[in-house]
Amino acid sequence: MDWALILAWGIKILSLFFVILTGVAYYTLAERKFAGFIQDRPGPNRAGPFGVFQPLADGIKFIAKEEIFPKNVSKGMYLLAPTISMTCAIMAWAVIPFGGTLPAPEWLTALTGVTTIDLQIANPDSGVLYMLAISSLSVYGIMIAGWSSNNKYSLLGGVRSTAQMISYELPMGLSIVAIVIMTGSLKLTDISDSQKEMWNILSPPGFVAFFIYVTAMFAETNRLPFDLAEAESELVVGFHTEYGAFKFALFFLAEYMNMITMSCLTTLLFFGGYNVPFQIGSGSEYQAFIGLGFFILKVLFFAFLFIWVRWTLPRFRYDQLMKLGWKKMIPWGLFVVCFASIYTVYWKEGWMKLFI
Repeated sequence: MDWALILAWGIKILSLFFVILTGVAYYTLAERKFAGFIQDRPGPNRAGPFGVFQPLADGIKFIAKEEIFPKNVSKGMYLLAPTISMTCAIMAWAVIPFGGTLPAPEWLTALTGVTTIDLQIANPDSGVLYMLAISSLSVYGIMIAGWSSNNKYSLLGGVRSTAQMISYELPMGLSIVAIVIMTGSLKLTDISDSQKEMWNILSPPGFVAFFIYVTAMFAETNRLPFDLAEAESELVVGFHTEYGAFKFALFFLAEYMNMITMSCLTTLLFFGGYNVPFQIGSGSEYQAFIGLGFFILKVLFFAFLFIWVRWTLPRFRYDQLMKLGWKKMIPWGLFVVCFASIYTVYWKEGWMKLFI
């Protein structure tokens, strides 16, 4: 076995894990700050200057709090549920390409012999299918949490979430199928690279697919206006009512991690991924760094969109949620798949000439 290569992979995985957790921690702070701004209040401002140490204080609080197990829970399943949610949230990051290839620092080259670093853990040919499979598995964490808690509010939250996620996975999958038809590949790097000349959002089927995808994205992550699984005014906090301390922290981190993952996927599918607009910096030795920077900016915009929508729109009623999913989103999803097929065969080359 090539132990140096295994060490290089281990360093890459641990580095990404550290970046993910740090980014998620400060994403929670950003949401609280933006919420304060929208509601004309300061937000967290006690722990450090401008509240920058608030995520650290929250982490210490979650770890230090007493672990309580309600009397009638099914303990094995009760503990398994947050583990499933967190594991699925982390696994999804394995196939996300954050950029091209960077030169390895000298210390890493000396330690492992690796001279370049791909800004992606794995690059399977079926990256899109992998992402859809992982997002489908994540519903089990919520469903098991609701059932194992032996609490009517938790159970209702779990049932709602299961129905909601199954309903909105269908239009989300159909919108992604439209992008796969236009690009001809399930590989995320191929989808990103196919947008060097024109982003998918600028094509007619891509424009329609984008709005279907974004609507389903909010429902898949249980965010307002689709947070029926956690509706505080109806279900206390829904499926994780009986969870506290570190167990609750796993659900909390998984939700925010999924939001960043969906922001990354939106960028890759519709907005060119790590490709830079107008070929800025093309041919430069810093091209990979420029691409990474633009990718992060695009992701930050969609991460902000999650916050903006949450503190702007009211919650849907449950019947409205299901009616929108089954009677509106799925027919539009089927339409965009047919539209993408016709566009790819007959119109794509002519349409791209308008932008190239």
